[in-house]
Amino acid sequence: MKKFILPIALLASTIGAAQAQQPANTIGLKVGYGITSLSGSSAGYSSTTHSAYQAGLMGDVYLGEVVSFHPEALYTKQYFDTKDVAAFNRDIDYINVPLLARYHADGLFFEAGPEVNFALSGKNEDGADIKSRDVTPVALDYVVGLGYELPVGLSLGVRYDGGISHTFKDSAANGLGTGNLRTSTFWFNLGYAFGGTGR
Repeated sequence: MKKFILPIALLASTIGAAQAQQPANTIGLKVGYGITSLSGSSAGYSSTTHSAYQAGLMGDVYLGEVVSFHPEALYTKQYFDTKDVAAFNRDIDYINVPLLARYHADGLFFEAGPEVNFALSGKNEDGADIKSRDVTPVALDYVVGLGYELPVGLSLGVRYDGGISHTFKDSAANGLGTGNLRTSTFWFNLGYAFGGTGR
C-alpha cells in the first residue's frame, strides 16, 4: 500500500504546484490612441497619417504559466485622409476583435495574432453615409505588439495593426477600390485588469 501512496502524493503535489504557478484569468478595460494611414496604392490617392481612437474590453485566459489567450472587443474610430483631395477622405467606425496569443516574461508581454474588424459606419468629408457603397463590411488584420504590465493590473503597450483585407470594396467611389489600400496603424494602449494580474 505504501508503494502506491508515495507516487500519488508526489503527483498531487506536482499538480498543485503547477496550478499555483498558473496566474488567474483576468478581464479588464483598455483605451488606445493610434496613428493611422492606408498602405498600398490607388489611382489618384496619396494617404496621410491621422489620429485614431479605441476603447473596450480585454481579457487573458491563461493556458500555462507564461502563455495566455488574449481576446479584446474594441470600439474604434479611424480617419483615413488624403494629402490634397478632401473628396477621398473617409471616417470609419469599427468593432475590432483581436484574438491574440500573449507570452509573458515577468512584467513584459509579447503578443501576436489575427484581428476581425466589423464596420459600423462610414462617412465622407461632407458627412454623407458611404458605408454600404465603399467600405469592406468585415475585414481581417494582423497584430503584433509588446508591453509591460504591473501586478496591480495597469499595463502599457504598443502594437502594429496591419491590414490583410482591402479597406474598401472593389466598387468603391473615387478610385478607392481600384488599388490595394489596407489599414496601417500604430497603437499606444493603456489597460487595467480588474483585481490585478497576480503575476
